Amino acid sequence: MSAPIVLRQRSGPIITVIVWAFLAFLLGDAILRGAWETVGRFGPALLLIGWLAFAILWRPALIVGAEEVEAREILRTTTVPFTRIRDIRLGSVVTIEATLPEGATRTIRPWNAPGMPRRKTDSGLTGGTRPESVDNHPAFDLLRRWERTQADAPHQSTRTDPSAGVDEVRTRWSPGVIGVTLVLVLLVAVGFI
Repeated sequence: MSAPIVLRQRSGPIITVIVWAFLAFLLGDAILRGAWETVGRFGPALLLIGWLAFAILWRPALIVGAEEVEAREILRTTTVPFTRIRDIRLGSVVTIEATLPEGATRTIRPWNAPGMPRRKTDSGLTGGTRPESVDNHPAFDLLRRWERTQADAPHQSTRTDPSAGVDEVRTRWSPGVIGVTLVLVLLVAVGFI
């Protein structure tokens, strides 16, 4: 059994930490100055900004398991079993095409999934730019695991038979993210009243 691989934009956690450090500096400065009214009034807004940075930039990811891929987005998560995947395209956006039991195709383009840049500057030895190769793409492990699953189960014709396999493509909302966001928005609203 392979350990899950978590794929996200490299810049997401970095930007989130920078935002958190800036917000912590502002809040710490207000606390050190003893400006408790400012902390009470603007503290919830700073927490909301920090939470939104996490929810939008850090939390979204592609989680590649041994038998399925999970596209974790801002407010919902879609789980796609490899047996339902018809095609995976790696480019500036990762695109997963899944076949639903009724035969329809669903295209999933995960928020903040690692995309391939259009051009990548080389080290200067050739004096130009070159496209990044697919095998160096951060999401290549998704493609490799899906292809390995296809090779291990040749009796399942997921590409042509929409009813192949019994697993379903599942989408579920993220009540924790929605709840925390609503509570922080209410605290901000109360702080400004």
